[in-house]
Amino acid sequence: MRGNIFSTAYMLSNFVAVLIVFICLIKPVLGRMCMSLIFIGASVVNAVISISHPEIYSTYADVAALQIYVDFINGFFSRHITTFILFIAAGQVLIGLALVWKGLPEKLGLAGAIIFLLAISPLGAGSAFPCSLLLALACIFLIREKKIIPWPLSILHPEKKTVKI
Repeated sequence: MRGNIFSTAYMLSNFVAVLIVFICLIKPVLGRMCMSLIFIGASVVNAVISISHPEIYSTYADVAALQIYVDFINGFFSRHITTFILFIAAGQVLIGLALVWKGLPEKLGLAGAIIFLLAISPLGAGSAFPCSLLLALACIFLIREKKIIPWPLSILHPEKKTVKI
């Protein structure tokens, strides 16, 4: 894997990912809120950067761990960066919004988050690897939760408890 794995951003991303895994284990509502905000925030950042400086995304080819990712980024992706990243940003905002609620939307959002995080992990240092795998693990812990209220309601009604099966 190429890239600077000792940069502050890389180290901070992985520290936060470990923290979120821990939070998801002890306070699932808070963990789900963190994951929701991460995906919504990432969608905004990706949308803005893809419109203002799309060429930045070409640099991920330099740190990707798999040749197939390098070839894709340098090929078809490089000719349609803004379109691809705006679709990714739309998916990220949908995942983030789905994590606000319970039931089927939450399960679909968590499944989407796991798939997305696993898909970006071969970007290596570009996805702050193993940060993406740690966050996917956090989503796996959250998907197992059964009786938990939507996180906006948990802020309004902190006396509600979560029950782990």
